[in-house]
Amino acid sequence: MTQTRRAATQPSTVALITFALAAFGPGLLQMPMMAYVPQLYAKEFGIDLAALGGVLVTLRVFDAVTDQLMGYVSDRTRTRWGARKPWIVAGGLLCLIASFFLLRPSGPVGLVYLVAWKALYDFGFTMIDINQQSWGAELTSDYNARSKITGAKAIVTQLGSLGNYVLPIAVAWFGLTESSAYSIDMLAYFFVAAAAIFPITIGISFVFAPKGIALPAKRPELIGFLKSVRSNKPLWIYLASFSLCGMGMGILQIIFTFYDGYLKLGAWYPYLMTVFAITMAASMPLWIWAAGRFGKHKSYVVAVTISSLAMQGYWFVDVATMSLETILAISFVVIVFIGAGASAIVVISPAILADVADYGRLRTGEQRTGGYFAFYLLTNKVALAIGAGAAFLLLSLFGYDARAGATNDATAAFGMLFTVALLPAILKIGGALIIWRFPIDQRRHAVIQRRIAQLETRQLEAQMPLAPV
Repeated sequence: MTQTRRAATQPSTVALITFALAAFGPGLLQMPMMAYVPQLYAKEFGIDLAALGGVLVTLRVFDAVTDQLMGYVSDRTRTRWGARKPWIVAGGLLCLIASFFLLRPSGPVGLVYLVAWKALYDFGFTMIDINQQSWGAELTSDYNARSKITGAKAIVTQLGSLGNYVLPIAVAWFGLTESSAYSIDMLAYFFVAAAAIFPITIGISFVFAPKGIALPAKRPELIGFLKSVRSNKPLWIYLASFSLCGMGMGILQIIFTFYDGYLKLGAWYPYLMTVFAITMAASMPLWIWAAGRFGKHKSYVVAVTISSLAMQGYWFVDVATMSLETILAISFVVIVFIGAGASAIVVISPAILADVADYGRLRTGEQRTGGYFAFYLLTNKVALAIGAGAAFLLLSLFGYDARAGATNDATAAFGMLFTVALLPAILKIGGALIIWRFPIDQRRHAVIQRRIAQLETRQLEAQMPLAPV
């Protein structure tokens, strides 16, 4: 067995927890940075929706380019702490610096201010995300254990998201703000929480979590990665499926505007999202089990269908005639089903990509986990950017006015429902059907692992000096 060979073992509980902890801080800030900051800047600083949509597309494209740089550099990194850990620490520091300015805006605040600090935050998040996902894929080669690793990370991320939803409620209960609704004033408390959480959680992961496999001494070159990507058919199937899903998820970045402006549930939004986060975290063990029992890709298709169909429940909500209590009750039911289905996406998708990276390892003989995750993020972020930009543009075309106190007509209301409910469902279910017959299942992955072991044995024998005659 060579030093570069992954252990096909079940990681310990301590290893899972210490590895996953690095995701808690980014989980706390994920929704504020992705959704609330842009939409609250539009609401409270008067940034035009069409301009905001165009900027978000540009930022996503820039972010996708930096992903490739990070994946390439990460695969070439060799330190005493491993290839991935130092980059996670550096990314956490950049996130904290950018979040200070984004969550506590001061001075002239406009589109340029938002773009500059959002770009820095996104780069820091990229450093954490690519390296932690690559690190998790390198902790084991076991098909089912990988779902446990990605599930542990997803659960911790959701606990961070739960903190994002509980924090406004707690702040309002203690009388620090007038309401639990998200606002610019509320965002400042997120920075306080992040400043305390990031150093502790990332520090524990850095010191106590296992490093994963020792990467080969030979550092991969860029041209080799391009050849590997070109010949990896399962990767292209994966990218086609998750790009469509990414467009649907990108559209749903305006979900805060939907609940706050359309349904008039702004003060209840943290409570709804708390239920969402709890449901996601609670249902993740179910999807980890289902991935092992029925296969990762088929479990994913079922989950996406559940969450997409659940969102259609909002077509039966009439905001003009229904009471706030009725709308809120329907929303809680819908949120539970959306959360139960959506949890599978964050558990299963990176586990499938880890198997795809193994196939690339077999085809090329090089370990390029970071490159594969970065390339996926390139396509995913472009898809998210297209979805997010399209959402803002669609609302603008339908005449929807997101400004506080604005009145919208029936056409604008239809446009909102079409944009947040129907269109994402079509995209996500369509993408899921592409992956229904994914070529790498548990049996074929076991074959890939055996052949990788044979490949590594031959490589080791080729490097050994000949015995004296």
